[in-house]
Amino acid sequence: MPMILRLSGATDEELARGVAAAQAVLAAAGVTLEQGERALWEREGWDIAHDFADDKLPPESVMAAASALDKAHWAAMEACCAGWAEKPAGWQLEHADDCSGQDRGG
Repeated sequence: MPMILRLSGATDEELARGVAAAQAVLAAAGVTLEQGERALWEREGWDIAHDFADDKLPPESVMAAASALDKAHWAAMEACCAGWAEKPAGWQLEHADDCSGQDRGG
């Protein structure tokens, strides 16, 4: 599924560069955006419901997929904002089908 990067003030070229970086990170990890999102949800649930209890730790595959999505988010922001004097506080990487079409990245 295509993904989109939302980052106010970024050009279409910068957004596309950010999406490409995120896609590369996920591809290298063998994780789809959907798998990463499900894993992130499960990891966050472990945090909230179990307060990081070791005996409730999600499987390694879940933790690895969530980590890959974390890295993809940062890669997208870093690639998009390369050369910016200041990194923005608010940005999102999400499914293109879930978006209204604003701030398209690819």
